[in-house]
Amino acid sequence: MQRTILMVLCLAAAFTLQGCVGLGAWTLGSRTTSSDHPKIDQPRGAVDIRTADTATDLKTAKELRTEWGEPDRIDSREDGREEWIYKTAGLRWSGMVLYIVIVPLPAMIPVGSQYMSFLIHDGQVERATRGDWAFKAGAYCGFFGMVYGGLGCGTGTFEEKESLTHAQGVS
Repeated sequence: MQRTILMVLCLAAAFTLQGCVGLGAWTLGSRTTSSDHPKIDQPRGAVDIRTADTATDLKTAKELRTEWGEPDRIDSREDGREEWIYKTAGLRWSGMVLYIVIVPLPAMIPVGSQYMSFLIHDGQVERATRGDWAFKAGAYCGFFGMVYGGLGCGTGTFEEKESLTHAQGVS
């Protein structure tokens, strides 16, 4: 009976594994991404931030208000522009995640809401900025299949990994 209980507990523990075994630490914090040519989609918060210049991507402030409703906050600027801020789902987090053998230990605090900010001038959307959170940098040693894709040790930033991925044409 005792052996059966031990076996059940071991199986239950195996099913809770994250696919990673080793030691690691990752930092996370706020990030912003901006574009002069955002593609604004119907669901609130759905914006494609990209650099492609397509005339059809630019929306008027009236269309933005029709699709997303009233902004959560409007800040007037001295140059006659307005910044419309829409909160989107979720919080921005800052802190660190330690990974010891198979257990992730998050040490994070919320530092604000995720948001979309639009710079409006003469009724036109001039720029969109997304504010959210992202993993910033990390170090690891072990098998981290979900994060780094295999067995090994390393350090680096997630921006480096992202720019390398885009340079290779993989998304």
